[in-house]
Amino acid sequence: MRGVSKCKLRPEILQVPIRRRDSFANMLTAIALDPADNLVQAWFQRNPPTDRIKVVEIGGRYGFASVSLAEKKTRLSFEVRCDSQDFLRSGEALVGLESKARIAFNYVPCLFDPLPPEDSDTVLVYLIRNLFWNWADEDAVRLLQTLLPTLRASPATRILVTDGVSPSAEEFPPHVEIAYRRRDVTTMTMHNVKQRTQAEWLALFTQVDPALTVKTSLSWIANAADSLADGNNVREQLARV
Repeated sequence: MRGVSKCKLRPEILQVPIRRRDSFANMLTAIALDPADNLVQAWFQRNPPTDRIKVVEIGGRYGFASVSLAEKKTRLSFEVRCDSQDFLRSGEALVGLESKARIAFNYVPCLFDPLPPEDSDTVLVYLIRNLFWNWADEDAVRLLQTLLPTLRASPATRILVTDGVSPSAEEFPPHVEIAYRRRDVTTMTMHNVKQRTQAEWLALFTQVDPALTVKTSLSWIANAADSLADGNNVREQLARV
């Protein structure tokens, strides 16, 4: 019978100089920041709602985008559609009391099912946040195509997609680019996923419908503490028929 040993913190770990310890903590905090939320909020700042006020987060898991937006955009209502009851229950627990009445968490058996007919009359934006990074192209295309009937019936409706992009060579200074390349390798080795380039994203949207008009904007962060560095490159993909 094998025993289980208990881990103990090594005393020397606690004796790291304060400057280095604080730098490491600041780096981890900065890496955790997700520019996707800033991109989404900036889009709503530039495009204030008129007659439509409903945002539907597709495959939203915990509804991170909706929960964050609901705190700042009090005129909007939100619906998170997800095929996992566990994710939805966890997401509901994140909502503050002042926002609960404006966010619905609804289970859908399959994200590829046809949309409710009333979407054509109510939805301002379909929001897809950090969902496609580990999806095959054909699955991402299939999901986006399920949204097309609403876009065709409602010229005011938009699809807003935020996700990671692998930058092209020499797009950033060498000390920043090396962080992106390390991220690309890590994603491939840990998740068996290749980060899409901007050209690959545009090709994906063309597969959805050649008539799509795609607008993009960029946000990126790069952080370094002593010999450690990291970067995160996120583009907002805004598409409509």
